[in-house]
Amino acid sequence: MQVSELTQIKLVQLTPSLLRVIVKQNNFVAGEISNNTFYSQPRSKKNLMYLYSGSEGGLGINEEILHLESFDIIKVKYLDVILTTTHRKWRAKGVTSRYCDATVDKQIILRLSDINMNDTEQYESTEVQENLFAKVT
Repeated sequence: MQVSELTQIKLVQLTPSLLRVIVKQNNFVAGEISNNTFYSQPRSKKNLMYLYSGSEGGLGINEEILHLESFDIIKVKYLDVILTTTHRKWRAKGVTSRYCDATVDKQIILRLSDINMNDTEQYESTEVQENLFAKVT
């Protein structure tokens, strides 16, 4: 996605390696991008969305943010824990919320239990996996 195509978010260059991400709809600072990582604003229980069956909720990230190619890792502080996953996994396993209006931006919701690094390799391309293994050996 080209920066010129962004309609829901605005990117503000703070330093050469730090971008602030703002949701235009309500001028909400969604987080920052630095060193290949999107650091989401801290979340609490009031931010949970219940699009899934059962009682487990999920957290949402703006759809356009998840289509940026300037980061691979997502970190979200939820309560006292930092949840970490990849943007590819969030897009692959997340559900697009149908609740979107003048006050709520279009978001992709991922279950809390799916926001972890335990199984992210299956969501990465073969090229990314080969590069990671090359660095290890």
